[in-house]
Amino acid sequence: MLSGSGWRAAVLCLSAVVCMSSCLRLYQNGYEGLLVAINPRVPEDPELIQSIKSMFREASPFLFKASRHRAFFKEVQILVPVTWRENHTLYLRPTAEDTYRKAQVVVSDPFCQNLAQSPYTVSNGLCGQPGRYIHLTPRYLVDQQVTDKYGPKGRVLVHSWATLRWGVFSEFDTDTPFYRSSLGNIEATRCSKFVEGSSFDKNSGRECQINPDTGLPNADCVFRLRETLNTTASLMYQHFIPEISEFCDDSSHNFEAPNAQNRLCNYRSVWDVIMQSPDFSQGANPPLSTQPVAPSFTLLRARHRVVCLVMDVSGSMGGFDRINRQRQAAEVFLVQTVEEDSKVGLVSFNNAALILSNLMEVTGPLSREQLAQKLPSVAGGGTSICAGLRKGFEVLKQDDGETAGDEIILLTDGEDSSASQCLGEVRASGAIVHTIALGPSADPALEQFANTTGGRRFFASDSVDSNGLIEVFSDVTSGSGDDTRIPIQLLNAANQVAGGHVFTGTVSLDASVGNNTIFAFTWKTAEPQFSLWDPFSRTYNGTLTREPSLRIARLRIPGVAQHGTWSFSLLNTDTSPQTLTLTVSSYAVHECVPPVRVTPTLDTTSVTYPKPLTITATVSQGDRPVLGAVVLAILEDSTGATVRLRLLDDGVGVDVTRDDGVYSAYFFRYSKNGRYSVKVEVEGVEDSVSVKTDVTGNTIPIQSSYIDINGTIHPGAPSGGGLNETTSALGNFSRTLSGGAITVSQVPPNPQQNFPPGRVTDLTASLTNQSQANESVVLEWTAPGEDYYVGTVSSYDIRFSLVPISLRNNFLPLHPSTSPCPPRFLRDRESQSCCPLKKCSLEKGQHCCTLH
Repeated sequence: MLSGSGWRAAVLCLSAVVCMSSCLRLYQNGYEGLLVAINPRVPEDPELIQSIKSMFREASPFLFKASRHRAFFKEVQILVPVTWRENHTLYLRPTAEDTYRKAQVVVSDPFCQNLAQSPYTVSNGLCGQPGRYIHLTPRYLVDQQVTDKYGPKGRVLVHSWATLRWGVFSEFDTDTPFYRSSLGNIEATRCSKFVEGSSFDKNSGRECQINPDTGLPNADCVFRLRETLNTTASLMYQHFIPEISEFCDDSSHNFEAPNAQNRLCNYRSVWDVIMQSPDFSQGANPPLSTQPVAPSFTLLRARHRVVCLVMDVSGSMGGFDRINRQRQAAEVFLVQTVEEDSKVGLVSFNNAALILSNLMEVTGPLSREQLAQKLPSVAGGGTSICAGLRKGFEVLKQDDGETAGDEIILLTDGEDSSASQCLGEVRASGAIVHTIALGPSADPALEQFANTTGGRRFFASDSVDSNGLIEVFSDVTSGSGDDTRIPIQLLNAANQVAGGHVFTGTVSLDASVGNNTIFAFTWKTAEPQFSLWDPFSRTYNGTLTREPSLRIARLRIPGVAQHGTWSFSLLNTDTSPQTLTLTVSSYAVHECVPPVRVTPTLDTTSVTYPKPLTITATVSQGDRPVLGAVVLAILEDSTGATVRLRLLDDGVGVDVTRDDGVYSAYFFRYSKNGRYSVKVEVEGVEDSVSVKTDVTGNTIPIQSSYIDINGTIHPGAPSGGGLNETTSALGNFSRTLSGGAITVSQVPPNPQQNFPPGRVTDLTASLTNQSQANESVVLEWTAPGEDYYVGTVSSYDIRFSLVPISLRNNFLPLHPSTSPCPPRFLRDRESQSCCPLKKCSLEKGQHCCTLH
């Protein structure tokens, strides 16, 4: 909406399931609500705060210039961890949006190695879409020698911010530093196309040698930019050059350069993508005629978690064993999941609400058990969601009279026509409301409480062989960023077991976990016989702790559990079938050895058929990608029907970058309307899984050599101090995590599987038979699918042009190439010799073909 002064605010405030960003907005050209969060493992250091402030002070006027007077940093909040000393004069109370998980910039050193690591941005890899966060290390911020390696801090931040906020990408390419242009010339990969410079062998300083196989300079060849008065773009190429202060637009963009911006944004210029973002599209935030104000800073200190469980006990909860399943799942949350030092309260509601437990601080097993004993066990009455929420707010106020930044976990299975009446109160409370819809009849408006407060939304079906409710409660952890205090879910399994039969399986503990390892199992009618074997096949004889009224038992392994593969069996002692479940959780072994974590992400929570859902799962150890894992997404609809979908990290299709630890896939085969739960399971097998010892993609490069406007050669920054990109063995591991829930609409009664083929994203071209009469271009790519990335395509259409940009803008009228070979199977490598140069009458080295 336009205000009286003609300004419009561009706001990004999304659910935590969809985007890990806080409520950031661009209002009257100034960014507000920007959050910088310091990890709890970073030691207290006032110099760190001052460095963050100076970085934004330096970046703001530079951003203003680069955005052509359209944007600057107005308000910055810095969240220090709860591990830093309390100071009510210095630090304010954070709001619901001010958490480590939702910060735009994070400062961490997960392996406690004080590395001089490159700043980098974690994006979703989609052009024009906001990313997750910018990562900085403490040493980068406070060690001036390290800072200087990457250029001025303000310029580094603006380069990173462009990727984070606007979804644009680097215009250099370390893997393909040179290419042949449409005129047949060897060019450095760069933008703008008007950037001048020269190439030389970095070892000898002499002229570069040409690789006869590629027709391009060899690997030791580097390009040295020569600064001129016309060298003003691009910041996504060489941000540290003093004269560079702009992004490439259509007039200066190098459409031919084989860089990430062209590959991911379909050859659009950086400025074109930026101007189409919500920040500036349709005339939003037009240029200012005056200079902006300097950024203001607010210091916040994180708090220990304050959470209230608001649980439905209406009559419908008596069906499908829901009231007992709720008790079991809440018990697992209280006993195994919620963090130490948290404050927890309990509320039940039907047509009225009741406080079951006032806020109690979690300080060990006794307090956890006391809370668990107060869980509700009787169902009856109607459903008043608002009554439950209001009573939950009453509990949350018991510690300091406020609810802002506190959490409610709301579970219900029924409809309530009056639920929307308290939406305004919920929004005004400043609390985060996580919603759990249980069964197919849960109120369709339930998710609006999560959406409006930045909470997460979950769904659990009534399927007899599902462990969905326990999975959901196990995943509602804090966003503190302290991996040592958050439990790792290794396994959540369920099975309907016939009388006298056995439910067996394995779970792998890697060396990063093992503290406080718990095997918890539940039953429905009769307690099963539980057996456990350690990685050496020895029977583990631990003491079971039973809660017969809850129909749950658990075995705790004292000390650090042996890493390796553990085996279990659950024998159904009943003569009739019953559902048995097993949950295995553990904690990190060492504060400086972060555990392997899985972060599922959905690109939306509301899908309209036939639009596909993009599911990604980031598998990492600290900030290092885990490669070679087997990642499955399991989607379950309201009837309990499931679909298992393999997520891949191969750089094909929806997976943007190969071997970056981000596993991706499309889901589009919806069976019906309604809610779907999403679960992610990850397995690592010792011989095939590894961790990369450095991050990949969207990193800031160290300053390279250049010649300034006065003719002085700047040698560039020395390398070293960080990590070389290598991989190391990780060992067997298991992880499982809820990915939240989606709502699907407009699915027809008999949906047809008629979807477009997948897009080719890795097309390459090379010359063959050079210096011979039949010299030609060979195209290679990975085969997509007939329906996105499923099935085998029926054919390819390959065409060529003397004008490369025509391949994007005017494909069909172009000249067709020779008929391609029959398509191969999905994800096979395709190879097609096309466009013989003598037939095309093109200069040597031109890559003239494309496909559609």
